[in-house]
Amino acid sequence: MIAPAATVLTFLMPQTAPTALELAPLFQSHMVLQRETHAPIWGRGEPGSTVTIEGSWSADARASVRVDERGEWIARLETPAAGGPHHVVVRGEREIVLEDVLIGEVWLCSGQSNMEWTVGPGPLGGVLDAQKEIASARTPRIRHFNTPNNVAHTEQRVCGGEWSVCSPETVARFSAVAYFFARELERELDLPVGLINSTWSGTPIQSWMEASVAAQFPSSAASLELVARLRAEAPELNAAQRAGQDPRLGPGSATVLFNAMVAPHAPYALRGFLWYQGESDRERAASYDAMQIALIESWRKRFAAPDAPFYYVQIAPFAYPDDRGETGALREAQRRVLRAPNTGMAVTLDVGDPVDIHPRNKQDVGKRLARLALKRTYLRSDVVASGPLVREAVRDGERVRVSFDEIGPGLISAADHLEGFELVDAAGAVVRARAEIEGESVVLWSPSCPRPALVRYGYGAAMQPVLFNKAWLPAAAFCVEVKGAK
Repeated sequence: MIAPAATVLTFLMPQTAPTALELAPLFQSHMVLQRETHAPIWGRGEPGSTVTIEGSWSADARASVRVDERGEWIARLETPAAGGPHHVVVRGEREIVLEDVLIGEVWLCSGQSNMEWTVGPGPLGGVLDAQKEIASARTPRIRHFNTPNNVAHTEQRVCGGEWSVCSPETVARFSAVAYFFARELERELDLPVGLINSTWSGTPIQSWMEASVAAQFPSSAASLELVARLRAEAPELNAAQRAGQDPRLGPGSATVLFNAMVAPHAPYALRGFLWYQGESDRERAASYDAMQIALIESWRKRFAAPDAPFYYVQIAPFAYPDDRGETGALREAQRRVLRAPNTGMAVTLDVGDPVDIHPRNKQDVGKRLARLALKRTYLRSDVVASGPLVREAVRDGERVRVSFDEIGPGLISAADHLEGFELVDAAGAVVRARAEIEGESVVLWSPSCPRPALVRYGYGAAMQPVLFNKAWLPAAAFCVEVKGAK
């Protein structure tokens, strides 16, 4: 059981006293509550009144709380093992009945367009075999909450959105990566899965950071200053501004998506986070790993889930016309995020599309994220979670020996020759390396670079290398120093 966390909440809701009982946006019919925990349920009501909550799964599933002087309340309802449908009754100045409530696993899914990309066709959607996928999506234990795209210059406690039950009529609008992740979990674990989708295409990581975190990074300074100035000018945004149509305050501004699309959901009880973002931050690769780790830590704190898993995607191949090594550097920064506890990275070097920044194969991306969860979160010993991850590169005479973790049953090449390895000398000159698999390592050499300082793999923007483990999971892109190079 997940122990209840002691959390102090500041509700940034309208300050006028409510006239009737209200629930926060995620608490609706068809929702999924995290199993085996003390799930926070919150909202507003008449100051001094009492709110009681009852879950139909047990006579003991009951909580009671008094509304504070600001008209705010939060209670915690103990949830059972997975199951349902149940109903939840909330009583105060009025009675609210939430129907068709499932108990299972909840994941918050966020990032930019490749996470926003929907199952069905559209301006930001359409997966491989989309019509077949839609027709077969008869999985009512998967539920999806879509958070509307909005910006805010202050943290919000209210947002729109609703829970949808997975069916051929609804799944076309689901985040494809999130859906294929949930489909694997629902099949393998035989329990309901809830997905909270908070995504916006083309957005940088600073948009998804809370203000105190973004302020740690100089690249956010100008944006934070503008957000503060606009907040001083107008405490409330109009509809066009909330939609990101003010040229001064778009979805790329620091903190504005955290404020509008993440903060309203905290501290909803959940199992973990999925993240697919980075394409918009290629020019910030030098600080990206620190920024993502700071985001991870702050989200865990906001959701009172200090050990929650955070699984993310290393960006796919695409022929960026302006690439000067930024893409490879960004992929290496993403790999370095693995030093943060309880993180995992799904690799997409083999399922990208060099001519389309939005690869249609979202099935494998979702499945690879699910492998990470099944192995590391749900402790399935029969699952290989990852492709090879570089451990070190060591000079071995005239060659360099690269060793890996997560090799599973062994290393394999998907082509006659290993491609994608490069050697870099101390002056920065890059040469293509010859490469061979030797046991659990790869050995590299080139007469043009007898004393390499660095080894790179998968560094080119559109490069699609061929190193896998025998579970056919691709090796992650990397750039590491060669030990013993001097």
